[in-house]
Amino acid sequence: CLYVDDILIFGTNMDAINDVNSFLSQNFDMKDLEEADVILNIKLQMNENGITLSQSHYVEKIVSRFGFEDSRTSPTPYDPSLKLRKNRGQRVEQLKYSQIVGSLMYLAAATRPDISFVVSKLSRFNSNPGNDHWIALERVMRYLRGTTTYRLHYTGYPDVPEGYSDANWISDVDYIKATSGYIFTFGGAAISWRSCKQTILTRSTMEAELVALDSATVEAEWLRELLSDLPMVEKPIPAIILLNCDNQTVI
Repeated sequence: CLYVDDILIFGTNMDAINDVNSFLSQNFDMKDLEEADVILNIKLQMNENGITLSQSHYVEKIVSRFGFEDSRTSPTPYDPSLKLRKNRGQRVEQLKYSQIVGSLMYLAAATRPDISFVVSKLSRFNSNPGNDHWIALERVMRYLRGTTTYRLHYTGYPDVPEGYSDANWISDVDYIKATSGYIFTFGGAAISWRSCKQTILTRSTMEAELVALDSATVEAEWLRELLSDLPMVEKPIPAIILLNCDNQTVI
């Protein structure tokens, strides 16, 4: 796995890993940090019970950086009764707001699918945040402070990908587009997830759910192709037999 100049070499055969490492070292100027501990702000823990990915240190860092280390905790990241609208008045600490949202976007994309929806929603107001947007953003930070130890734990079972798709039809006053969401699990934890505003207009809940399901199927096909490229995954790759949707008309 390569991201710019950070590389992670993994496999089931240590001799093969050492051979790859040796070959790369002969051709590139690189430093061997031995067994992986932290990569891209994601901490890896490996034992007989599986592999755990955690960003507790990153959460503590951003909570402290933006001054929420002494705030009371929140049980949930978002209050659905708070209707977020475009700010028609004076912007409130726009730079700090966008900095916090930017930090949360990386967290939501890497190891915390539980904040994906609210982070996607709050990012729509980066250019002109108001008091209501700050209230919602502060709730996310208070939620993170109380859930610092949340992590992804992979046990290797079940070894068949499973997906869940959902949609939130037009629920905002200012936006007439629905929100799509999906999540896929594999080996005991989530491996792929997304929450985003749909790019087309839908005229019913059924249409919105169908658009969301279509996005999930595209991701399902991509994940299956990715698994087929990993030599340690048993072949042939099974179909993703479970792609769950809660709309009976779409089903």
